[in-house]
This record gives sequence, C-alpha cells and structure tokens, in this order.
Amino acid sequence: MDASQTDCGARTQVIVIGIVSLFVAWCVKRYLSRPRNLPPGPSGLPFFGVLFTIMRSKVGPLELFTSWAEQYGEIYSFAVGPVTIVMVNSLSTIREAFQNPKLNDRPHSRLLEEITGYANAGIALSNGEVWKEQRQFVHSVFRSLGVGKKSYEDTVAREVGQIVDAFEKKGGQPFDPNDLLCSAISNIICSVALGTQYSYDDKEFVEILNLITANLEMSSAGGLIFYTPIPGISKFPGRFRKMKGNIQSIIGFIKRIVEAHRKDIDWDNPRDFIDIYLQRMKESEGKETSFDDDNLVSSIADLFIAGTETTSTSLKWAIMYMMTHQDVQSRVQKELDQVVGRDRFPRLDDRKDLPYTNAVVLECMRLGNVAPFSVPHVAAESTSVKGYHIPKGAVILANLSKVIHDESHWDAPNEFRPERFLGEDGEVLKRDELIVFSTGRRVCLGEQLARMELFLFFTSLLHRYSFKKPDDAPPLCFDGIVGTTRNTHPFQTCAVQRKS
Repeated sequence: MDASQTDCGARTQVIVIGIVSLFVAWCVKRYLSRPRNLPPGPSGLPFFGVLFTIMRSKVGPLELFTSWAEQYGEIYSFAVGPVTIVMVNSLSTIREAFQNPKLNDRPHSRLLEEITGYANAGIALSNGEVWKEQRQFVHSVFRSLGVGKKSYEDTVAREVGQIVDAFEKKGGQPFDPNDLLCSAISNIICSVALGTQYSYDDKEFVEILNLITANLEMSSAGGLIFYTPIPGISKFPGRFRKMKGNIQSIIGFIKRIVEAHRKDIDWDNPRDFIDIYLQRMKESEGKETSFDDDNLVSSIADLFIAGTETTSTSLKWAIMYMMTHQDVQSRVQKELDQVVGRDRFPRLDDRKDLPYTNAVVLECMRLGNVAPFSVPHVAAESTSVKGYHIPKGAVILANLSKVIHDESHWDAPNEFRPERFLGEDGEVLKRDELIVFSTGRRVCLGEQLARMELFLFFTSLLHRYSFKKPDDAPPLCFDGIVGTTRNTHPFQTCAVQRKS
C-alpha cells in the first residue's frame, strides 16, 4: 500500500470518527436537554423520532395513534424529527389544553410559506394580533350578511333546490355524489366570500375542489405534513411536489377573482366578503394593520376550504349510513312526512319537531368522524396539562376520534345507534362528548353554518329520495381516508325518487 492510499484511509477514518462523535454528542445533548416530566409515549429513533414507525405501520395513523392512547393514557407525547408532539385523548384533557391561553397558537407551516410566501396570514393558521384581527373581521362580516342565522336560510335553501334537481337528473341510476355535494356546499360559502355561485358542471370550479380534497388526503393525520420543519420541503418529489402544484392552482384561482373584484367594485355598495375586505384595506391605508393582499387571499382560502370539505364529507357519510341502514332511512322519511308533508321542503322551523331526524344527523356526524384530530395547536410558551410539562414549540393534537368512540361515554360506540341522542321522552339530548367542532377559543368558525347546512341538505334529500346501494356495486368501505380530514372512499349510490 503506497503513502497516498494510507493517507486516504486515515482521512476516511477521521471523517467517520468525527461523524460518529457528532452523532453521539447530539444524542447526549438531546437527552440532557430533554424536558423533564413530558407525557409518556413511544421513544422512536434519534433524529427521526417515530417517523419510520408511522411510515412502516400496517395500520393507518388514526388506528396507530388511538392504540398509543390505549397504551399510554389520556395524554402522551412523541417526536417526529425535532418536533415534540403531544396527543390529548380525553374530553377533560382536550378542554384543559385548548382553554389554556398558552396553547392557542397554530404551528408554523414551512410548506405553505415556501409555496405562497405567507408566513402568518389568514384565519386558520395565523397567530397573535393577525389572528385576532382577521377572526374578528370575519365574525363581523358573517354577522352583517346573516351567515349561520335563520335569515341566511333562503340562500342555503336555493342551493338545496339545485342539488335536489341535479340528483333527479340521475334518474335513479348509480352515480358518485362527491362532485355534486362538494359543488353545492362550496357554492354557499362562495356566495358569501366570492359573491358568485358556480354551475355543477363548471370544469375549473370542480377541478379546484378536487385539488383541495387531494391535498387534504395527502397531508397525513391532522395535516402534519404542512408543519414539517424541513427547509426546501416544497421542492421534494412525490406528494410534496403535487401538493405544491395544487396549492399554486388554488391560490391563482382566488387571486383572479380578487382582481376581478378590484376592477368593478362599487365602494359604496359592497357585495360580498371580498368587497368588504377591499373596503377595509382602503380605510386602513397608512395604518399598522394586517389588512393586506396576503391576508385577503389567505382568509378566502381558509373560508373556501373549511366551508366545503367537512360539510360535504359529512353528507357523504350520511348517505352511506342511510344506504346501509334502510330501516333508519325509512323512519326519518316517515317523521318528515308527518311533520313537513310532501308539498314543501323542510325548513329550520321544523327542526324542533323532528327529534329522530336530528338524532340521525348527530349519529352520522359522530361516526363520520370528519375531523379526527381537529387542527393542530402549538405551545407559544412552556406550560402544563394534567400535571405534565408541555415545552414551548410542542405541537398539540386533539384525538377527537378517541373521545367520540370512548366506551365510557358511548354504549357500543362502533355501532350506528341514533337513539343514543334521544332522551326518555323522545327529546334530543345535547351530548358534550360530541366534540366534532373542537373547543376553546379556536373552535370552528363556521359551526352554526355547518349545522344549518347539514340539517337542510340531509332532510331535503331524504324528503325527496331514498338512497340505495347499486346492485352490482362493491361493499361499502367505512374505514375512511385519513388526512387533515377523514373522507369517504369513493362510492356510488342510487337516489330513487319517492312517490308524492
């Protein structure tokens, strides 16, 4: 062996020793700096935490996280890369965590910032004064437009009429209801935010809705992919590149609508959310506020996505349960016929006289489990929950799925039993354990609108149609596709028109 080979071998050995030494030093430092009294949980590997455990798991993240809840209890923690994640699994723990003012922030999304350039904008993922100002503004616009109140019922009812007619055109033949339901629900928030409604066969509109659904499905449990703190993540191949292209298309769609509003706005007669926002931006010129183009586009995206996906998915689950439980569907229709009759569609005033129907809607929401992990929170400061230390920067996930399947709250929780929401006198019971809209200061902004939509769409569709599984269709799958939301697997239904 000559001298050059010896030197090369020596250099390689030094490099290897250096790398191993750095690795050992990192492990020692991480162990010594690890906060004491963290909630228990799976340890995982250095650098990666439980990342590979999640990736190699033979079950989905929902089942995996719930199995850890069974093992470690109502609160546990684990690491994904450098991020500490705390999972809260009981009703009392979720309430304690989300009512803690130090746990009200949202995690920073490296992926969205790289794609959009927006670091702290909109409603869903903003923090501090930006969040307070934007949320308060949205609340004021919703109040002025009557969103979620009885005065807004006619707007929802018009869309209900359109989708009922669209189902009629299917002639009782098998079809996938996804695009129609997404378009109909999205049109309601579009009328508020964009001042327009789209036809159900508008190709661009349907494509944007499909891109939203695809991103939510690719984002992993609770949308954790959005919060992965890896520089350059938006340039990674595979799902990251797909998500980047989808987000850019959605943002481009919104920006074109905003520009169209700028060109024809009547400053004295604002038509919708965009006009009112542009008006506020004009009034805020020269002032230190968060009313700017970035927050306008981000807020519209938040309303557009949140106002579409969860409610349309809840309706898909409801249709699937009616296809499976024909006896329940018949009983709902009988109650509707007795209270509403056959000459008109149900209205909100009928709700108090339809206890069984309301119980069915609640049970569909429970088992549909559309937002199994809510939206992540992050610790703005170190604090404690149930006596455990929660370090600054830890991401908090609420396992709502565990609560709505908890045997201590629900008898036979995996069975479809609407009667669990009815009292001895037949009145509808308010069950605090049905925590599908989350809790605390960052509870779902559109809860009242969503409840209105679910009731009016569900009752009107069952008033006109009976839903049946096509004879040659495969068995319905109730496992769900878990991402930011829990969506249904694609399915087909037959909407058979009822006789008058």
